[in-house]
Amino acid sequence: MDVFVVYSCSGPCETGRDIPPNGDALSESPEQVQLLFNEPIEAEFDPLKAYDQGGDRVDEDDARVSPNNRKLLIIDLNEELPEGFYTVDWRVTSADGHPVSGTRKFAVDASAVGGGGEPIEPIERSAEQEEAGGVNTHIIHIVVLGLGALVALGAGAAA
Repeated sequence: MDVFVVYSCSGPCETGRDIPPNGDALSESPEQVQLLFNEPIEAEFDPLKAYDQGGDRVDEDDARVSPNNRKLLIIDLNEELPEGFYTVDWRVTSADGHPVSGTRKFAVDASAVGGGGEPIEPIERSAEQEEAGGVNTHIIHIVVLGLGALVALGAGAAA
């Protein structure tokens, strides 16, 4: 099991190491992207996204802060990413309240030697996060459907 891990920070903090380094090629598809910050973070509204070279999302849309470590941001990736280049965009709020964002890149290339570093154990979502994630997703769907209905009604009334 491979896990893509990035250590990052904001402001005057110290930067940790990248495993694999930004731009590294992995011989196997990673199962997760994990971003470890040097301070606790707040992460809301899709704080972490992974895209293939065509701009399509390749994550499970389940970004979360670890319930065991408030400095760790995690997202599961689709199973067996094909060879290619991938971009990871992240945006969080640091402990001092400032928004922090960045981008990391990696590649999956079967001919690459190693890459990915030592995997970290996958971190399971807590029951509280599972429930909150499901509720937020349902609320978003209801709002989008409601707005769509209002637009359709408005277009019908204008015609």
